[in-house]
Amino acid sequence: MATIVVGVDGSRSAQEALHVAFDEARLRGAVLRAVMAWDVSTMAYGGMSGFGPNIDPTAVEEGARAALDSAVDALSEQATGVEVERVMRMGQPAQVLVEEARGADLLVVGSRGRGGFVGLLLGSVSHQCALHASCPVLIVHEPNRTG
Repeated sequence: MATIVVGVDGSRSAQEALHVAFDEARLRGAVLRAVMAWDVSTMAYGGMSGFGPNIDPTAVEEGARAALDSAVDALSEQATGVEVERVMRMGQPAQVLVEEARGADLLVVGSRGRGGFVGLLLGSVSHQCALHASCPVLIVHEPNRTG
């Protein structure tokens, strides 16, 4: 069965990527694998808010799990007909996503995650995925919504 991997990190860009990946999975009849890569240094500095220099790795993992569950659960109303796998792995996000995408049909990532500078058009994770993934990579930009 076809597999589509999507990176989830709690950012708006990743949430948009999750929606696009879900739509692709539904169209292709594929399994959707939502991947949250967590790393103490990433979460503490520029990552998930609420963590500082004196961090508890267990709290970081719990926060990452909550962010993954929240993102995937937000799709629950439209999730009929798509098998969704939730994957949590400790490690650098780009490396984890590239590894999880081995053998996949598509890797979907947001253009900028939690750690990026606001002015960048492409974040380091999406850039590294585009360079190193063994499958096609779809980089999703946040829509410019007004209202």
